[in-house]
Amino acid sequence: MAAGVSARLWAFVPLAWLVAAGCGKSGGGRAGSDASAGGATGEGGADLGQGGTGGASSGTGGDAEAGATGSDAAADRADAQADVEPDGSTDWSVAACRRCTAYAPPVKVATGGVAALDSLSGLAVSRAQPDIIFMHNDRDRPVVYALDLQGRALAQITLTGAGATDSDFEDIAIGPCGAANCVFLGDIGDNNARRTEYAVYRFLLPTVPTTPGNTTMTPAYDRFAFVYEDGSHNAEGLMVSPDGTIYVVTKVAPGTGGRVPATGPSSVYRLPPSMTTATKVATLSVPTGTDLAASAAAAHPCGLGFILRTYDKVYEFTVPPGEGFEASFTTTPQVVAMPDEPQSEGIDYRADGLGFITSGEGVGAPIVETLCAP
Repeated sequence: MAAGVSARLWAFVPLAWLVAAGCGKSGGGRAGSDASAGGATGEGGADLGQGGTGGASSGTGGDAEAGATGSDAAADRADAQADVEPDGSTDWSVAACRRCTAYAPPVKVATGGVAALDSLSGLAVSRAQPDIIFMHNDRDRPVVYALDLQGRALAQITLTGAGATDSDFEDIAIGPCGAANCVFLGDIGDNNARRTEYAVYRFLLPTVPTTPGNTTMTPAYDRFAFVYEDGSHNAEGLMVSPDGTIYVVTKVAPGTGGRVPATGPSSVYRLPPSMTTATKVATLSVPTGTDLAASAAAAHPCGLGFILRTYDKVYEFTVPPGEGFEASFTTTPQVVAMPDEPQSEGIDYRADGLGFITSGEGVGAPIVETLCAP
């Protein structure tokens, strides 16, 4: 696929998809919308991987039910949460566009059941199947594992031919790509800040079997190579806002990698529709001099802010009323209770935005869920 065509798939997201996905306005628009009770169905249909750098033909389905709020169990958890905040804007009528105003203590919900996940570096929650999470290792292993919230393995997704000897896959995100949802995998790690090229891989959000097993998928994918406007950077955070904009969050730390102190605050870089040069848009107020380094980031599914994971804290940045997503970059973040887990590398919001899920490195690492305070 030609680069310009690929870029347009995510740069211009149809209003119908945003409404169906339960996501409010992002980017330059006002944050959020009324929370409505009804869901909707979105249809995937983006043509990915043709004429580009994709691997085998896709075994994934593009069509997905986008307005769902989760399984019965997830719905029960959501019903039990009272301390949530509908956003003040009335421009949109969408489903479940809310966030927590306070959080309950983190709870271990499962143990990761994939032996190959020994060096987890990213986690993303499916928007179409909210009880399914996608996880991956770091370094040059372009394999994504799908698990349920009981920690059971469901599928293995391999990007055939992806990566290189200097690749370092460090984070994963889910966001729009035209009329569909896609998975974005960030080859953005660079401990010694010496690489001359980085990349984001994109493939259609798959419909994953809900029965535990060893289903294998080899989807078609697109690879978008990019550089930074100001040289090389190490990064472990990848975010996709509801308008399809991709952001990279740097890790400012010594070149050894791992659980290390931060040597300065993280910066946020935006990838343009051309997907060629990442431009710095903000320097965050954290990590501070006493923090450990940043290891993951995730945008709120309705564009109401984002969360930044460090090795010892979770920071949540929220969009001021009436502002766009990027306005959150300059706000003072809330510190959220630190989930008790090994080296913390993965974080994402629940599909309804009402809480988040985290995990860390090591075989059998805990999967931890933090919900809204009752």
